[in-house]
Amino acid sequence: MQPKLISLGLDTSTSHCEISIVSGADTLIEINENIGKKHAETLMILTQRALDTAQLDWTDLNVIGVGVGPGNFTGIRISVAAVRGLSFALNIPAFGIKRYEAICYQQKEDLLCSINAPNGNFYIVRYSNGAFGSCSLTNLDTLAVPNCENIIGDHSEKISKKLNLKEEKQIYWPATSIAKIAQGMPIERSPPKPFYLSTGIYGASDDFNSKY
Repeated sequence: MQPKLISLGLDTSTSHCEISIVSGADTLIEINENIGKKHAETLMILTQRALDTAQLDWTDLNVIGVGVGPGNFTGIRISVAAVRGLSFALNIPAFGIKRYEAICYQQKEDLLCSINAPNGNFYIVRYSNGAFGSCSLTNLDTLAVPNCENIIGDHSEKISKKLNLKEEKQIYWPATSIAKIAQGMPIERSPPKPFYLSTGIYGASDDFNSKY
């Protein structure tokens, strides 16, 4: 019997610091704290707390996943840099997971996923048959009626009411989805990089059409 992989998932793409530790299919610990702009001061403290609560050491980890955006630029850079350092120090792989990949993890329906953006805007991406379309910036006034019946993610309640869509709920917290997705990522996707939507470039060239 193969031992269960122990994975750490981190997401600081919002004002929250999310941390999850997963062993195989089992979630050992989840932490979600609104820390404002104190990602640099708080990330490693909360990660150590998660390890202590799960009665684990850093050397027990087999893989790390980190949220790479879109989202809070500074928060993402802090967590990605920390995870790259941990990957090197612990000699384990680390992978970047986009926020919409985490939110849509294990969803069965075709849907739109919305992600917070500055100035009342949001990023929108279509999820269909396990694959993602391109990610674009929009708002409630300019969002066209989609050929889709379901919505998930940030602003999903507002969008569902405006466009008469069904609001779907996330199966896991993003950090837990990130930890679970990281367990099955190919090694060539390590180490993680921030996702810069302005260039539309991140990692492999087929990233926007990635499947789990």
